[in-house]
Amino acid sequence: MADEELQTYRRCIGQQLEELEMLSSIYCGTGELQMLDAGVVADFNEFLETDTPPSSLRSHLEYMVKLSVPANQRLDVRVELPHLYPLLEQARVSVHSPLLGKAKEQHLKIELEQYLSEKREEDPEPYIFQLLSWLQEQIEALIQRPASEFELTHLVPPEQPQPAAHLERLWIYSHHIKSSAKRQELIRQARQLELTGFSRPGKPGIICVEGQTEQVQEFWRTIKSLRWQKISVVRSEPRQRRRVFETFSEQLFNEEDEGIMNMGQFIKFLEAHGFGYMKSELFGLA
Repeated sequence: MADEELQTYRRCIGQQLEELEMLSSIYCGTGELQMLDAGVVADFNEFLETDTPPSSLRSHLEYMVKLSVPANQRLDVRVELPHLYPLLEQARVSVHSPLLGKAKEQHLKIELEQYLSEKREEDPEPYIFQLLSWLQEQIEALIQRPASEFELTHLVPPEQPQPAAHLERLWIYSHHIKSSAKRQELIRQARQLELTGFSRPGKPGIICVEGQTEQVQEFWRTIKSLRWQKISVVRSEPRQRRRVFETFSEQLFNEEDEGIMNMGQFIKFLEAHGFGYMKSELFGLA
């Protein structure tokens, strides 16, 4: 792994631990902040103090914060921080409270997703304390508003048939894929979403994913939020009948790991899988 990528991991892990220490001093009451796996902190400190590679970081930092709300109630906020938060990845946050009810909780979920999306566009600094403060304000306001205000806007006809799931294939072109962190994240996201296909690191970078449309679109939303010099969808192939690939894997078409693509090898790979038409889409070749 390049020294730059190792330093990125170290910076993110260090900031996560500093933020956790600050939160522990603020939410210091009994049960206010609970670690879901206390051993992660020791693992993170060992990573920062030794030459341990990032691949040794098997668990994420996860904790539960109980916010005080009116009527002596508590609001449970679960926080999971991917290893590259806050520089390259977004915090995963969920909120649970019996005070809200289904309609209000759904409204809060939408607002929370919007808040996190806006944070992603700002400077990459830790923001969990800001988020918790924002959540507390939102909850207190939501409790005061009548449930009917939300139930009417979220009314769904009973027994409405769900549309049949469809397969989709997405072709993505990037100026380059050299970061080992991004390469690992592509594989992790694809396998987590049960997608198949391949990624080709180097310059240019090519990604092909196929699977259920919802999961394919989730993959695209997630990876495009990472920092890229240039990345775009070249072709979307909806309503596919079958998958061509059995797994998702990284494919190299050159002798050097991150060098210029061997075009001949890649074209043969496309044609062998029935994707000869992508020569024109990707490279303008007849």
